[in-house]
Amino acid sequence: MMLRDPYYLLLFLPVMLFSLSFHECMHALSAYWRGDDTAAMMGRVSLNPFRHIDPIGLIAFFLIGLGWAKPVPINPNRMKNIRWDPVITALSGPASNLFLCVIFALILRLFWEPITHLDRTLSEALITFLVIGAQLNAALAFFNLIPVPPLDGSHILVAILPVSALEKFERFSRYGLLIILFIMFLEAGLSM
Repeated sequence: MMLRDPYYLLLFLPVMLFSLSFHECMHALSAYWRGDDTAAMMGRVSLNPFRHIDPIGLIAFFLIGLGWAKPVPINPNRMKNIRWDPVITALSGPASNLFLCVIFALILRLFWEPITHLDRTLSEALITFLVIGAQLNAALAFFNLIPVPPLDGSHILVAILPVSALEKFERFSRYGLLIILFIMFLEAGLSM
């Protein structure tokens, strides 16, 4: 696993911390713009990773290579539109990761030539850093769109499901964390 390589981990960790912080900050900011200041009052409209780190998620990252951030608390009852504003807030996280993915990829594309003319060690580090940024953010965006609670995709699905299906989805939601852990362990096993 690449995360066991100290050189790779040194490049991966800052990208991961920034990307998770940006994702959660955008949830908090989006909720604030839609009328809910719950997360803002808790200091979550911030890029400071210490505001978003989940201690268990961080420990899990170092133990098994899979981690997570603290979810941003939102109160749909405080939002302007109780049905669609939570969807906008949920979409803001994956959208922020897609944005970062494009930024990392654009920097790599636009500065490829100058980067390759740098010292070989520095050049390889910059290229690896930018590739990690693009790949990690693409993975975060699409992973978070999986419609399994507590991922962002589940909040989107709840808004578009017919009322008759909500009760079944609610029962399914109890197993969301187990499903996510299964997906994460399956992915970790496949990447070994």
